[in-house]
Amino acid sequence: MRYLRSFRSKRSTLILPAAGSAVISCVVIGALIMVFGFFISKIDATDIIISAMSTFALCIGAFSGGYVSGKRRRKNGLLMGILCGAFVFMIVVLLSHFFSKAVESFSMPAKLVLTLICAGIGGVVGVNSKHGRF
Repeated sequence: MRYLRSFRSKRSTLILPAAGSAVISCVVIGALIMVFGFFISKIDATDIIISAMSTFALCIGAFSGGYVSGKRRRKNGLLMGILCGAFVFMIVVLLSHFFSKAVESFSMPAKLVLTLICAGIGGVVGVNSKHGRF
């Protein structure tokens, strides 16, 4: 029984910081999409530029989520970043399914890999950064 309680606490300490960081990551992605939307409304942008801007926002958001997740946990940065990236990707897929019905895109596996890589790098950087007050 004692082992089971300790296992639950370890599992919840992995999932909760990653899920909270995924929410922060989605806020960053939304803010970047709004800024890029403002710039797109001022200039005439092609579909390639719009796709590049949305991919860039996804990468920066995943990196920031992985960074916060690694900084909060202070160990296992790669694991925390990848876990946060998986949460971010699930949130993005669910939101795109409900709002734009664009889940059947061919670029979803590529975006999954890109999200996991950026979040993993963010987690490693977050763990290895200077530990101040967070």
